[in-house]
Amino acid sequence: MHLEYQNQNSTQTLREAIDEYHRYLTHIGRKVLTDSPEDADPIWLYHDATHAIFGQDTTIEGEATLDFWVLFGTTFTWKLLKKYQQLPEIKDLSRAVVSELGIAFIPKLYWRNKRALWTVIRHSRRMNKKWPFELPSVLLDRRLYELRTEYGITVLTSEQRIPSRITEFDYSIVSEIS
Repeated sequence: MHLEYQNQNSTQTLREAIDEYHRYLTHIGRKVLTDSPEDADPIWLYHDATHAIFGQDTTIEGEATLDFWVLFGTTFTWKLLKKYQQLPEIKDLSRAVVSELGIAFIPKLYWRNKRALWTVIRHSRRMNKKWPFELPSVLLDRRLYELRTEYGITVLTSEQRIPSRITEFDYSIVSEIS
C-alpha cells in the first residue's frame, strides 16, 4: 500500500498523515488504538504522529527504526517511554516477540536493520531541532513538508527502509496470540 506520508515532500497536514496511517492499520487488519479523553498524555497520538512525521510503517523493522527516530530525533522523556512500555498492548507485543522469536531476536532485529538505523542516527544529528514527542496540537494542521523543513527531518527512502533480511512475524499488537 502506497503511503503518502512516507514521501519527504508530502503536502498532507500532520493530521491527514495520521488519518492515513490509521487507514493503513485498518487495511492490514490492525485495530487503531486511541487514547481515552481522560489521558493527560495521549501516548497513542504521540506515537502515531512519530510514524507520520518520520515516515515509518508498522513492520517490525519499521517499528525498530522508529525506536531510533524517537531516541535520537525527539524530545521524549524516559517517564513517557516507561508509560508507553506499560501499555497492555505493548506488553502483549513484547511477550509475543519473545515467545515466537526468542529473546535473542531483539539484537538480531537491530543488527539486520543496522543500515537503516545508522541512517536515522545520521539524519537525526543533522536535524535543526528535535521533534516534540509531546505533540502540541497546533502542529496537527501544519503540512508535513513544512514541518520536516522546519525540524530538518529527512525521512528514509523506500530503498533505505529495506532491511538486510525481512523478518517473518505475523502478530499485531491487538491480535490474538496463538
